Amino acid sequence: MSEFQPPTLRQRAGAVADLAREHAAQTEKLRQLHPEVLRAMQDMGLPQLIKHGSMCSIREFVDVCGILGEGCMSTGWCNFVWGVHNYLVGLFPQETQDEVWSNPKTLISASLGPVGQTDGVTEDGAVISGRWRFNSGCDHADWLLLGVSQPEGEPYLALVHKSEYQIDDTWQVLGLRGTGSKDAIVDNIRIPPERLMPASMTLFPYGALLVLVIVGPVIGGAQAAVNEFSRKIGPDAEQGLLLRLAESSAEVDAARTVVLAAADILDINPAPAAFMTTRILRDTAFAARLCNQATRRLFEAAGGSELHNSRPLQRIFRDMTAACAHARLQWEGQVIPYANMLVAE
Repeated sequence: MSEFQPPTLRQRAGAVADLAREHAAQTEKLRQLHPEVLRAMQDMGLPQLIKHGSMCSIREFVDVCGILGEGCMSTGWCNFVWGVHNYLVGLFPQETQDEVWSNPKTLISASLGPVGQTDGVTEDGAVISGRWRFNSGCDHADWLLLGVSQPEGEPYLALVHKSEYQIDDTWQVLGLRGTGSKDAIVDNIRIPPERLMPASMTLFPYGALLVLVIVGPVIGGAQAAVNEFSRKIGPDAEQGLLLRLAESSAEVDAARTVVLAAADILDINPAPAAFMTTRILRDTAFAARLCNQATRRLFEAAGGSELHNSRPLQRIFRDMTAACAHARLQWEGQVIPYANMLVAE
């Protein structure tokens, strides 16, 4: 990209999205972000937007991930991953932050579920082992945040350097191919205490934030489907197609409105109480559901020509299907807890 940077954050994100769209097919083939796209993201500082000390709001970050997702969902997805885990690293001791950010452009991927094992966390740290799936963007990361369980006591997050784990290339998938969400393997590595943080100080209080950011690129992908379908049918389209377009565009706009309102709440308090956290989880799942419905409706109405690998709508549909398979975007699992809270009042 040119050394010139557009003046506003949204314009900077839009410039990267245009580049990501141009390289989307190659990103799929590489099964990681195209080097030019990654370079542009870093040049514009997009993965660092909610790093501690940044002036960017959570609302702006979610919006940026949506803009990137409009160009390429894998690009928006990696940006949310790197961005929100920068945020989590800001909860670690200062000496750990200084080590990680000795290179201020360092990228951090993660698999936060506590599937790793340790015999116990002590004042000397912990020896951890395990295999963690879905480490999006790990090919470009220097660190991983990995969830670890112990026989007694709460789970922990371990901050693990790339010299301490191996990547197993398991990412042969339907959609979001460019995220490179591969497995990480750790075999009996000692993690010092300053690189361990309990879930009660990380995952639990910031659960709403960790889930809400997932849907940013989902909204962007659904908007891309609306844009692509609109271009395809043109101004002379029959009424049935226009109705499908109108309904899908309304769903995407509604999803965006709900999510940005939730982001505004988190900008006031990123670790809200249980009721608000549960409501934001509901809102996130609802937004994902709307985007999935909108994209599917348009793809099904687009005709057989959109089945070809060269067509962008089929890629958007596959990426949307993969994104909405995320465990934290599942409708029933995210909304029943909120309904239980309502009836208990």
